[in-house]
Amino acid sequence: MDRSDLSALRQDITKLSRHITRLLEDRRRWIGNPTAVRRRLTEGLGTSTDVQVLRVQAGSAKREVLVVYIDGIVDGQRVADDVVASLQHAGDDVLSWPHTALAGAGLQPEDRWPELLDKVAQGSTLIFAEGLTHAWVADTAKYVQRDITRPQTELAVRGPEQAFIEVLAVQKAQLRQAIATPALRFRDLQVGRAAHTPVAVAYLAGTANASLVDTVVARVQAISVAGISTSAQIAGLIRDHPRSIFPTVRATERVDVATWHVLQGGVAVLTSGDPFVLLAPAPLAAFYRTAMDYSTAWADAAFTRVIRLVSWGLGLYLPALYVALAEVNPNLLPTSLFVMMQGGHSGLPFSPLVEIILMIVVIEVLREAAIRLPKFLSTTIGTVGAIVVGTAIVRAGIVDAQIIVMMTLTALALFATPTYELTGAWRLIGFLLLFGAAILGILGIVLATVAIAAVVIDMNSFGVPYFAPAAPFRLADWSDSVWRAPWTLVRARRMEARPGSSVWRVPPSEPPLSPALRQAQHRRRTRSQS
Repeated sequence: MDRSDLSALRQDITKLSRHITRLLEDRRRWIGNPTAVRRRLTEGLGTSTDVQVLRVQAGSAKREVLVVYIDGIVDGQRVADDVVASLQHAGDDVLSWPHTALAGAGLQPEDRWPELLDKVAQGSTLIFAEGLTHAWVADTAKYVQRDITRPQTELAVRGPEQAFIEVLAVQKAQLRQAIATPALRFRDLQVGRAAHTPVAVAYLAGTANASLVDTVVARVQAISVAGISTSAQIAGLIRDHPRSIFPTVRATERVDVATWHVLQGGVAVLTSGDPFVLLAPAPLAAFYRTAMDYSTAWADAAFTRVIRLVSWGLGLYLPALYVALAEVNPNLLPTSLFVMMQGGHSGLPFSPLVEIILMIVVIEVLREAAIRLPKFLSTTIGTVGAIVVGTAIVRAGIVDAQIIVMMTLTALALFATPTYELTGAWRLIGFLLLFGAAILGILGIVLATVAIAAVVIDMNSFGVPYFAPAAPFRLADWSDSVWRAPWTLVRARRMEARPGSSVWRVPPSEPPLSPALRQAQHRRRTRSQS
């Protein structure tokens, strides 16, 4: 590079510096000009009737100050007392306001216009003082919230009964109260270009894997949408295999479930406006763990998990096996059972496959109606509808009574799945097994099962194998998978999240003595001293 090129480069840098300086001066000029501020506010916020712009004369110099806020989302009493009333008695030194007259308002300086618009839309109050090169931002947001209630979707007989609510600050406080340690950290983010929804990523420093935390934060930051309204939308945008019917991010409204997940080294994603918290990673086994599993005796929890496994098998394979043995492979049935099954269908107009599909449609319609109706009517329509419709179908000679009993057991078995989002996946898989059984019989069920197993084993949830701890096989994690081991046998955290610290319980160096042994030792010590 010769001297002429260097000289041209210096001139370009000088021009750029002057241009930046001029832009900064222009910004300072309009921020301190009430007329220019009003024009900018009209351009940014429009003429909405809830936008309030108050003109206040501050100090003995009667300096013109504009107070801007949106009515309805701010605490009106705080604005009146801590901002407007304090400005009327403020001194002439504007820079000293945060430490003197407006100390109770918690002022923060800001001179970037997009950030100022975001702040006022989130409930802050903006203060523009004549001649000041920046604006003051006062946190006067009003958090309208409901009371903390019991969980509605994840019920438990025993254990903590506290559910998250929609306010993000309260969600943080609930988690902070449950995990009272300085190691609990929150990473605050925003999602949405138009509607900036606050999101917080919670984790336990030193326990959660740093790569896992960075991955979750990076995926949330990478979301580029106009706006979101639920945490389910965030889950659909950050999860692995977004087109799979199997969920790879778990949602919970229970504080104790989120607490246990974070203590195990996982990450929780809290969303403002939605009481459901996202948990990651979430392999398949995580969707079968409930809060009550950790609030009851280990034997009861282990037995309940075995029942869930049996219910899964019945709900998924019972209709398919019935169709396979009734239509494709009847030679596998004992003679008496074959006669009973075929005798029940004699004289009916439809095949077992059509009857099962018809009953699935009836059950789904009843389920959807029970969800949409008010609570007091949903129980009635669910119970009465099932009895009346089932009895009418059998008497009309459309469906065999065996099908009614089998489909009732199937529906109950599928609804035994603890998490709702996984129930829908198994219902769709049931259709695949059903059609496989109708075409190839038992062989179709086997082939469909192998295909499903191959897909599930190949999936991941934030780097964790979806079928862990079965594939890859990890014996230590089985203590909290298919069954739940006694707490005295559990020493390490689950390794599915690859925590930075695997130690959960440190056993005592010497087992504590019972009262009888302590008394015996005391008597021996007394005799030896005498």
